[in-house]
Amino acid sequence: MRRSTIIGAVLACGLALAGCTPSDAPSDQPPAPGTPPPATAQQHAEHGTGSTGEHTTTDREFAQQLLANRQQVSKLADLAATHTQSAEVRSLAAELKQSVQPQVEQLNEFLNSAAGQQSGSAPEDEAENSADAGLQTDQQLQQLSKASGAQFDQQWKQAMLSLQGGAGKLARTEQEEGSAQAMRKLAEELVADEQQTTTKLNSL
Repeated sequence: MRRSTIIGAVLACGLALAGCTPSDAPSDQPPAPGTPPPATAQQHAEHGTGSTGEHTTTDREFAQQLLANRQQVSKLADLAATHTQSAEVRSLAAELKQSVQPQVEQLNEFLNSAAGQQSGSAPEDEAENSADAGLQTDQQLQQLSKASGAQFDQQWKQAMLSLQGGAGKLARTEQEEGSAQAMRKLAEELVADEQQTTTKLNSL
């Protein structure tokens, strides 16, 4: 009786141990080829990409130069509010300022996210080119701030046309050479709006 009890206990322990399969215990052995990674590893891989995604020097240059362009459009719009006597100029200036504000926010967000990320190009290749962006010089801005009446309206119109043309040029380059999805979409929107804005400016 005593011996059968001992044998039963041994068999019960064996069955309990058999229930612990190798998959339940951690292993130091590398997974076999073709074995999918654990769910946690997949999650890290999915969330490891920065909010900018992949980007190139073209994307960064586009964002830098377009930001300067959009900021100058906003500045000229503010200038029109106090220097023009034309209701048409004042109305278009307010419209342009409203349109560039979300673009400025988006560009700042992209550049902040891209800061420190490698783009695969040398730093010297990222120099700004104000001519490509259609930017006005400090001297031109000073002259505009001193103008008034019809003279201001004409100079303001030419400055805005230059900025609009610069934005379109930057956008087309981004469409051809850029990689960042957000910047390419913004470029597409700029090209789509370019003709309409140019027509409004030329009608002043």
